[in-house]
Amino acid sequence: MLVEAWDQRVDKHEAFLECRPVDRPLIGPWRSGYYPATQFPRGTAGWPSGALLQAGDVFFSAFSDDYERLCEAQPDSNDDFGYVGSAYWGIPWLEAIMGCPVAVAAANCCSRPCLTSLDGAKGLATDLDSNAWFQVLLEFTQELVEFSAGRFPVCPPLLRGPGDTSAAMLGEMTFVMGFFDEPETLQDLLFRCARTRLAVIERLQAVIPSWHGIHAAGGYPSKVLSRRTVAYHQEDSAAILNPSIFREFILPALRVGRDAANVNFIHLHSACLYPADILLEDDSFDVLQINIDHRGMGPPVSKLIDTFMKIQAAGRPLLLWGEFSAEEWRLIQCQLSPLGLSLQPIVQQTETQRSDWMPRAFTRRAVADSDIS
Repeated sequence: MLVEAWDQRVDKHEAFLECRPVDRPLIGPWRSGYYPATQFPRGTAGWPSGALLQAGDVFFSAFSDDYERLCEAQPDSNDDFGYVGSAYWGIPWLEAIMGCPVAVAAANCCSRPCLTSLDGAKGLATDLDSNAWFQVLLEFTQELVEFSAGRFPVCPPLLRGPGDTSAAMLGEMTFVMGFFDEPETLQDLLFRCARTRLAVIERLQAVIPSWHGIHAAGGYPSKVLSRRTVAYHQEDSAAILNPSIFREFILPALRVGRDAANVNFIHLHSACLYPADILLEDDSFDVLQINIDHRGMGPPVSKLIDTFMKIQAAGRPLLLWGEFSAEEWRLIQCQLSPLGLSLQPIVQQTETQRSDWMPRAFTRRAVADSDIS
């Protein structure tokens, strides 16, 4: 019965990925808090805020109760996703693997620069077999797979993009100036981070079996399921760059990661959507996922709807995650097609019934099939 329910979910996800005719979008609530530490309070309880976290401070057993609670709560959601587990996503794993110190904060962990200049990036090498942070991540993932005991799929955790990681290693000012002062050295660092990221994902995938033929990407709120291999990508450094730099430097490095999976989806923020136009000109990423940022930190949905429609008109699946007001729900229902659309709203713990958060108007097609190329 459990596998049958997941098969039905994956059928809906495959329809989403192929933009096939459907009566409503993929939909499911996110009730676990916006920040990772609120999702995993037991696992992070022993980490003093402001302290530097060491690889030896991280072990799966401290998090097992959190994973059990998240797994048990998921059936109550009655959604199209089900629980997907990954190693604790509040650690900047790739930055740590590349040498950045990791500091504990109340809501998350953050990285600190490990290079004082681009000179330190020249000849930089990373050996995963001797890397303490990677070994902890690998062991954590293996233990999570064992803990799942066939109850839910497991995937690699959130790993930030090559630009994000380079910016973390250098500090934002040195990172940005590097595109003008030492573009070749910075480009080499971007590709080095991209290749390391790919190697990490491949090594993790080697110890994560498919779950009854199902593959997943997520762990972080945004989730995609498929019978093909699937991987998550992101590049938040776009917010401090311009479109020409993103197109010339960042996108080629991002493309390295496509070899990780058959289906690749990329995460964007509503406060920085210029990459959407660049990504629509390119076929590197199958799905565009957009976080609706906190009110006041990004435009309201009414200012974003044209971009959403453009993505749908290009025939690219669109995944939206975030907080939506009742008015924003109505706008989405009226303006977007359910074809190739996935909605993952943050909902309050008190909203326990599906009718509390599911937009009811998606019992019809809001946009004609012929409008989706």
